[in-house]
Amino acid sequence: MTRYRHKKEKLFENNEYMGAFADVSFDIVGENELGKETLRFDTRIHYYEKGKGVPLLLVHGMGQSLYTWRRSIDFFAENGFCVIAPDMAGFGYSGHPNIYYTVEENALIIGAFLDALGIKKTHIAGFSTGALSALAFAAVQPKRVGRLVLVSPGGPNENYPLGLRLLTTRLAAFYFKHFFTEASAYSILKNGYFDATLLTDDVLAGYYEPYQNKETRETLVRCMLHFDDAPVRAKLKGIKKQTLIFQGLDDRIHTDEVIRSVTMPLQNKRFVRLRNCAHFVHEEKPDKFNEETLAFLTEGGAEESPYPGGPLNT
Repeated sequence: MTRYRHKKEKLFENNEYMGAFADVSFDIVGENELGKETLRFDTRIHYYEKGKGVPLLLVHGMGQSLYTWRRSIDFFAENGFCVIAPDMAGFGYSGHPNIYYTVEENALIIGAFLDALGIKKTHIAGFSTGALSALAFAAVQPKRVGRLVLVSPGGPNENYPLGLRLLTTRLAAFYFKHFFTEASAYSILKNGYFDATLLTDDVLAGYYEPYQNKETRETLVRCMLHFDDAPVRAKLKGIKKQTLIFQGLDDRIHTDEVIRSVTMPLQNKRFVRLRNCAHFVHEEKPDKFNEETLAFLTEGGAEESPYPGGPLNT
């Protein structure tokens, strides 16, 4: 195994033996030559839950896993929240249903996952493309969402690392599915950090480990091939939730132009813009992210919507 950095941080491991699994079912309405058809999908969602109190759902973006929230889970669990961090379908240690993994399908999965856990309403924090999934869910099921926190929101664009953009080509997709290495993961991930020394051996391993499963690699290819945020963008004006938006001023992936194009239609928004910070805002500036988010979610008093039954993992 190739090594790149030796700076250490508190170890957090995401694996199939930590946390729990939820069996979820969701329907996708499509069309065939005879008209509309409804297809039912079943899968297992791996998740980590900690704390008691108001639910806070943490949604990662495509290509990631719940590992990206490792520097925030304990903080919110210790400050009155029941934190639920899932591996979204197709990633981490969750199942791989035969879907396209579009933004709208991810929103369906979020709803099915909350149903499986018996959660009627929750605050949601979404990172990168996960922020679009959170917005899509808020657009179609607004009564189930408290407040929204969007971290570096946006989707694939010309600023994405070349290794990701090429996944839309047949040859590159073939090599990615069969020969994706830890070195390849490093070359992609480093683009998301202002301070690349934060991409330690442990962090690199935490991101790379799920990709030893070929199905996870295939999921990312599908995401890149079928990404389309036009449907959710058409619904943004109708989202009236109080929304906090984090932006790294040195983000080369979701630039100011990208983030503004997503957030401009939102009605009730405020920004936190951070210097010396790139795409992984919540990882590079965890103290600032955690404190600002806590103040936002608790202003005016905590909302009374605790998850019935308390946490499964403490």
